[in-house]
Amino acid sequence: MPDKAPGQGDGAVGSILTLVFQSVDRLSNKEYMPPSTLKIIDAILSTTVASIKDAMLFGIRMNDELEHHTEANDTIHLVGFSATPLISIQLTPMQGTIFQNPFYLLSHQMSAEFHQCTPLIPARQSYFARYCKKHISRTWGVVDVSLESLFPYPQVHFRRRPSGCVVQEVGNRGSKVTWIEHVEVDSRSFHPIFHPIVSSGFAFSAKRWIATINRHCQWLTTSMARTAPTADGVLKPQEGRESLLKLAEKMTKNFFNNINSCSENVWSGLPQNFAAQDVRLRYRNILKVPGKPSSNIVIFTTSTHIPFSMEVLFDFLRHERTRNRSSPNKIEILYLQESYTDETGSYIVYAPMDIMAMSKILNGGNPRFVSILPSGFSIMPDKAPGQGDGAVGSILTLAFQRVDRLSNKEYMPPSTLKIIDAIFSTTVASIKDAMLFGIRY
Repeated sequence: MPDKAPGQGDGAVGSILTLVFQSVDRLSNKEYMPPSTLKIIDAILSTTVASIKDAMLFGIRMNDELEHHTEANDTIHLVGFSATPLISIQLTPMQGTIFQNPFYLLSHQMSAEFHQCTPLIPARQSYFARYCKKHISRTWGVVDVSLESLFPYPQVHFRRRPSGCVVQEVGNRGSKVTWIEHVEVDSRSFHPIFHPIVSSGFAFSAKRWIATINRHCQWLTTSMARTAPTADGVLKPQEGRESLLKLAEKMTKNFFNNINSCSENVWSGLPQNFAAQDVRLRYRNILKVPGKPSSNIVIFTTSTHIPFSMEVLFDFLRHERTRNRSSPNKIEILYLQESYTDETGSYIVYAPMDIMAMSKILNGGNPRFVSILPSGFSIMPDKAPGQGDGAVGSILTLAFQRVDRLSNKEYMPPSTLKIIDAIFSTTVASIKDAMLFGIRY
């Protein structure tokens, strides 16, 4: 997935970007986009060949996010491209189509929040127009341009310059996708541990969006396959495989929606007299179930630096033998786990499962009716590839959920805070000790 500076792409990409940028030029001139004191992160192109037809991929980018959600106040929660929570986005269509002409040029006015897998990186709020254009046969373009000047905030911490993607069919191989991200951002508003990857543009880069496309294509290929591997331990029936994939997707979306910095998630910190550092916590209500008392879920998360590569840390954390290594009181619990890694980031998400519920899923049951309470890990590099000297380490984000009937929106008892502090202090210390002293499974 090579990265290129704008203008270094092939002729078709440059041509369609020029055409679409001309269409939005009236919104990006000085009248609509006045000078800003925000730091400009240079536009970077990233490309990939995705194993999915151009029309389907184009629908993911434009239609699925808009045409099926047309109410003015309807909010769409997306995690990457439906399955990959490396970057999440919450989109709100505002006033529908601005204009449409016979040359396949569409425009939608939208607002969005862009998140990362941690509350320590603030959400990026943006108003923009999304333009869609069919250039030639089997070549499409989608470009977003900022409208902050039309919807002013007292303080603007993020502005999206013309950004988007070009999708070209490349025969039976699928589609070639070229992505460009060009933003202005306030680099003072996030935690120092994430400063290198955010200020460099890597955290929300074109390369990470390309990674979400590849991951989504893998998910689609697996879910739609008519045959399955026959190795021991791999699910064979298609109905059970589809249900399990959907349950895993539900679990992963739940996990990352719960720990991001969207405006709906109100976070607080631990008091200073606790040992664990940079902890963020919040609560959410459990829906009342007839015949059962209502209760709350406490969600707590922190991020820490690990002086090992993402690959080494990922391999260590995803293995079941590294969990509860030597507890004399350990009990057997059935867990569902999904893990994924690429060069831009990794995650391991897991949740305890009821055996009867899992049995129904494996026989094609509906995952919508399965309650799930996920916890897990998200891993990012501590700096962008090629940035600075020395080896690339990792930023590990840990997040857990627990039922706590004593907590509410206004109050968390000291006993709950002590439990959270103990969990993070011991877990982070155990992981670092295991990595530093070479403990392996």
